[in-house]
Amino acid sequence: MSYIFVIPALLTLAALMYFYVSRKPQLEPIVGENHDPVKINLAADEQSAFNEWESVLIRALDHIYSGTQSSTGNQMTHVYEPPSALAQTAISNLVKAFDKVGTLHSSLAAIDNPDVSMKELGDLVTRDPLLSSRVLKTINSPFFRVATDVKSIHTAVNILGLNNLKNLIAFGVMPYSLYKNPEHQRMFKAIWQHMNSTAIAASYMARARQDLDSGTLYTAGLMHDIGKLVLILLVKDPDEDEVYPQSLDREYERLMATHIQAAQIMARSGGIPAQLRTLVLGHHLPALLPVSQLECDGQQAKSLTVLFLANQVAKLISPNGSLLDDVRKLDQLDPSFREIISKQEAREILLSPGLINDVMSNVRLVQATLN
Repeated sequence: MSYIFVIPALLTLAALMYFYVSRKPQLEPIVGENHDPVKINLAADEQSAFNEWESVLIRALDHIYSGTQSSTGNQMTHVYEPPSALAQTAISNLVKAFDKVGTLHSSLAAIDNPDVSMKELGDLVTRDPLLSSRVLKTINSPFFRVATDVKSIHTAVNILGLNNLKNLIAFGVMPYSLYKNPEHQRMFKAIWQHMNSTAIAASYMARARQDLDSGTLYTAGLMHDIGKLVLILLVKDPDEDEVYPQSLDREYERLMATHIQAAQIMARSGGIPAQLRTLVLGHHLPALLPVSQLECDGQQAKSLTVLFLANQVAKLISPNGSLLDDVRKLDQLDPSFREIISKQEAREILLSPGLINDVMSNVRLVQATLN
């Protein structure tokens, strides 16, 4: 008699299991903080991102390496002639607010030891209350989409990784509170992201070559446009969505000074460490001079070439993380520099999924920090 009750029970259980297993789950839509649906690019998987990067990078390198012998003209004048007295006074006053930038190289060198563990990095962060707060705020922002709120500094550091941690440390020495105008803030954000992308690409190239100091090139990349961060504050009454001048000529026309001149004033006040001055002040020279006219040794010429290439490649990445395909806006390398790094070598190094992932992670970090 017991079978009479057991068999129907088993059949009922089987039917319920079939119902739940075969039923398609109802997916919740992904929404942003304002409850609007977040647009998801279905093609943005790793392989598609790599293919897009490869296509743009190849065209970019073709353009960069197709330059003819440099014609210096007005650009060299704007690099080396002093700015107007009025601009020089304004820049000198603003540079005082960037006094902590001079400590950046030594601060980053302390965590750039390849033997340092993530636990040690976490311990370092916990000793700095402001940095700790910045780390937790960033990792818990919608741009990182962690499953639950992260309250542990060590967990946050593990998720962020070394490059992102360097970014946050560097941001801490910038006088961001000076940028009160929303348009100035937007310009800062775009330039800051570019500086970090340049730093990541430059250090990556240095590690790949194994004959250059990756830490020095990282900091040089992070500081190469520091003059622009100063000059942003001289952009009076910026138009909505105004783009910071994209060349030395336009910079000089708009502001009566260039970011190189602003960096020179900063260097004279001790704001740029001596070992970085050649790189920060000379990062445009590979497009303006043959290598024989550089006032530096062969090792510095290599570093300048790496920094120049990293700077041009970083220009391909827009503030929202999409790739810009108008490679004609990039500067071209003087032919004499091709012997230092060939186009084929640059292509092999820069076509790395690891580099692409690091750069895109940096985009998310800047969005999380400054939104």
